[in-house]
Amino acid sequence: MSDRKKAFWFVALLSVLVIVPFLGETIFYSKGEPREAIVAVSMLESGNWILPVNYGTDIAYKPPFLYWTIAALSSVTGGVTEFTSRLPSALAFLAMQFVFFLFVSRRKDVKTAVLASLLLLTSFEVHRAAVACRIDMMQVSLIVISLCLLFRWDEKGSKGIPWLAVLLMACATLTKGPVGSIFPCTCIGIYQLLRGRSFFKTFFSLLVIGLLTLIPMGVWCYAAYLQEQGGQAFVDLMLEENTGRFAGTMSYESHYNPVWYNFLTVIWGWIPWTLVLVISLFGLKWRNVSLLPAGPTWGARIKAAWAKFRALPPLKLFTWVVILFIFIFYCIPKSKRSVYLLPIYPFMALLIAEYLFAQVQRGAKVFRISAAIFASLCFLLTLVFIAVRCGLVPDSVWGTGRHAAENIAFTNALETVDLSVGKWLIVALPVVAGLCTFRALSRKADARVLLYATAGCMLCLFVSLDGVYQPTVLAQKSDKRLAACFNEYAPEGPFYSYTDRMIRFYGANYYLNDRMRNFSLENPEGEGYVALSVKVKDEFLGRYSDTYQLEEVYQTPYRSCDLRSEVLIYKFRKK
Repeated sequence: MSDRKKAFWFVALLSVLVIVPFLGETIFYSKGEPREAIVAVSMLESGNWILPVNYGTDIAYKPPFLYWTIAALSSVTGGVTEFTSRLPSALAFLAMQFVFFLFVSRRKDVKTAVLASLLLLTSFEVHRAAVACRIDMMQVSLIVISLCLLFRWDEKGSKGIPWLAVLLMACATLTKGPVGSIFPCTCIGIYQLLRGRSFFKTFFSLLVIGLLTLIPMGVWCYAAYLQEQGGQAFVDLMLEENTGRFAGTMSYESHYNPVWYNFLTVIWGWIPWTLVLVISLFGLKWRNVSLLPAGPTWGARIKAAWAKFRALPPLKLFTWVVILFIFIFYCIPKSKRSVYLLPIYPFMALLIAEYLFAQVQRGAKVFRISAAIFASLCFLLTLVFIAVRCGLVPDSVWGTGRHAAENIAFTNALETVDLSVGKWLIVALPVVAGLCTFRALSRKADARVLLYATAGCMLCLFVSLDGVYQPTVLAQKSDKRLAACFNEYAPEGPFYSYTDRMIRFYGANYYLNDRMRNFSLENPEGEGYVALSVKVKDEFLGRYSDTYQLEEVYQTPYRSCDLRSEVLIYKFRKK
């Protein structure tokens, strides 16, 4: 077996073991995941796979490809669960990981491909998206694989139609809109122009490819428009979510952030490797670093830099084109989120891997420092957990602030959670990694060994967080207990909520199997129960006291993760 095949199966096995086993461990604890999962639930319940309705009146804000995959997988396993709703994201990540490994290893070398894979597996932003029931990783995977296929298509002379890339870009547009086609086509187009291909050949060949990728989305949009719940409301929603989000003309503020936000999110997204990179900066010889080549004038220097950029090796030039275009693209709209930049992470991983190996060749001290830091963090995490288990962390350490009760609940959960033998082994993993790393340090291992030891510490920290700490702590934030509370008052039929357009009890609705309805839209007859935030109590009473007989029956002692406030339950009877 060749070195590439051995490395591939190592990366494949490691990625599966890190990502898949803990997908169902953490219950839904934020509004994002159950909001996506409930669409798949409504697909299976209603049989409508075009434009299903949930919460009584809501249609999904995004195209249906992710929901189709969740529903398809869940139909095999017997229902939509945390595991099956997150599995498509995990499979998408694994597909991207495997394809990008092969893409890099065939054009660069195996060691760079392995390190790039480890970087992706331990990047906070990528790892978080890979284990979440969200649209982002599915779209990112389809875009990145399409980019790799289009690059291969260019290597072969851009002959014919790259049908597999077209299919994947079509799926990407059916996941989150036209950017699934725009990014791959534009990036390969810019790359081809920089490499000297004719503008008209580039434009018209990619125009044909781009139009082909939009056909499936066009068919779905037409079918959705014909649905009873579709029509103009559906058209308005799609336009707002795509053109409106980019142009900043949405009817509500959606993640509006300044340009510098994108720089911060990339820095944050590469944690924990950000720390390694920052430490490495202190070892560089800055006197020898120049952004522009030497020249008599600024114009000549810029011209020389442009020529040098265009003369980069094909893979490196393509990598920079992808990173720069997508990053600059998302600096334009007002709406900015960290996940928007996920498509550049594999290509950044390639550059970071090359940079780290260059530091290895220099024998840089950064790896000794980083290895010591992360080995210490492995021990620190475990020591803190043991201290909590032994009751050595008093509740008073959290003070009496707004989040004190929540933090106390987190600590108490860690203190009392019942752990199996397997879970205790996961708790011990960081300790084992820390011991191995300190042993390597004591034996004065070379920089490459310490680089991989640091990556090993990071992997063990991620596994312990995913397998033990996060499921225990985040269960205290989940609205699953709120759903149980609602179910006690109304075990059958609808349970109403009084919220605005952008806020729903998404988590509670998922755990109630889509039994929640919007009180304001339905104005129910008879009697029942309605939930609302304590913040809107006066507004609710002022609006409905004349129409309904209202009796407050319960107030939660904890905050809803969706509404971020305590919740009131009223029994109502229409007068």
